[in-house]
Amino acid sequence: MMWRASLATVMTVATVLLTSCAQTPPRTWELPVGAKALRVNGYDMAYVERGAGQAIVLVHGSPLDYRYFAGIMEPLSAKYRVISVSLRHYYPEPWDGKGGAFSMRQHASDVAAFVRALGAGPVHLVGHSRGGSLALYAATANPDLFRTLTIAEGGNGMSAFESADPTAAATAQRAQQQLANAVAMFERGKVDDGLAYYLDEIAGPGSWKALAEPGRQALRGNAWTLKGMASDRFDPYSCADAGRIASPVLLLGGEKSPPQYGKYLDAMQSCLRKSERVLIRNAGHGMPRQNPDGFSEAIVAFISKY
Repeated sequence: MMWRASLATVMTVATVLLTSCAQTPPRTWELPVGAKALRVNGYDMAYVERGAGQAIVLVHGSPLDYRYFAGIMEPLSAKYRVISVSLRHYYPEPWDGKGGAFSMRQHASDVAAFVRALGAGPVHLVGHSRGGSLALYAATANPDLFRTLTIAEGGNGMSAFESADPTAAATAQRAQQQLANAVAMFERGKVDDGLAYYLDEIAGPGSWKALAEPGRQALRGNAWTLKGMASDRFDPYSCADAGRIASPVLLLGGEKSPPQYGKYLDAMQSCLRKSERVLIRNAGHGMPRQNPDGFSEAIVAFISKY
């Protein structure tokens, strides 16, 4: 009788999952020229790729997308197959902040499923900012998928690493308020004002004004992901979780970055089994854009050992 109940439960779950997949709406947005899509977890994940060889998968932070890594695609693709992905609800999907799953859990699951579907063997995973935090979740849950990890100032939002900074609670509260303020402006139809406010808060006064129009347009295409971030709550993640990652890990920090990012990396490094640390000169948190040569050189020097 117990066996029958268990089998019935399994079949019910399987039916729900299959029905859910069958009801997933097809993609309604166009892919930009040169972009591809791989369907994972019922979603068409957009990406671009260049080169051949061992695969490097690049994962952006927020409110960005696969275009953020344009400056490092060419140097990395000289020796490797380089794949830059856009996470669920980021450009090129024109998301309005309504409906659909937006969470660190979903994004980490999507990236793991993407790598598995790619069929390129264990890959070198590179995550920047929120993408770096995502890389830790994905690697802990799926150790067979990743040859190495590169974490470029990730750890923000993860209590295991924020606890090393006595000002972390106040910083996190301020970040949540910044998101809420920006989203409130969006909801009043003032998307540019909200983006200008948010960018100036996290990158310094005048950042939006100094940004060229293509950069502004890229942020507009991802504006509503800030609403998703405002409601996202990460799953618990401990130092012991990080310690279970067997893959070698490269930790990248920006010479001009705010101090809290270095504190997150300090805490992270103390938990990891095997890690290296590199400081990217003449760059802050936006190091892939501010010093693409230094950023890509650090990655190649590291992953070439593995």
